[in-house]
Amino acid sequence: MERRPRVAVTPEQKKTFKGLNYFPPNPTPYFELPLDTNIPDVGKEVVVHTTGGDKQIYKKAGKIRFQVEGKTVEAFVYEDPEVEQYQYYLLFKDATTGAETYENGRMLQIEKKGNKLVVDFNYAYNPYSSYNDSWDCPIVPEENHLSVAIKAGEKKFL
Repeated sequence: MERRPRVAVTPEQKKTFKGLNYFPPNPTPYFELPLDTNIPDVGKEVVVHTTGGDKQIYKKAGKIRFQVEGKTVEAFVYEDPEVEQYQYYLLFKDATTGAETYENGRMLQIEKKGNKLVVDFNYAYNPYSSYNDSWDCPIVPEENHLSVAIKAGEKKFL
């Protein structure tokens, strides 16, 4: 079994590391949303390609809908079938992707809590592959390319 370092940055990057880069805290991209499970393919496995050329399997848990700058946005939420199901994953690209945020998109873990999902984009983060090419991380599926800018959470690693 290959052992990975406990941090995503390389020893060389650590020498000049000054911290991660975030958008200022923003109360706007915080939502309490129902999970729509009345969609085709809910519970079915979805193949997600990775930065290393591999594939990861997720389950489609449902869809969320929310408003950003007056536009209704829809995104699919996934579960990892290999771990205990206490959270969902939102893999997404938005209008900041590539310019202000990581080119392969960002992630958000969403805790399962009752009938509503608390979606706070201030906690959106970059996968480890944004810091170091040796990590194999999911690439956002086309269905979660959002047309709006989510100006919250982690920015590009500099």
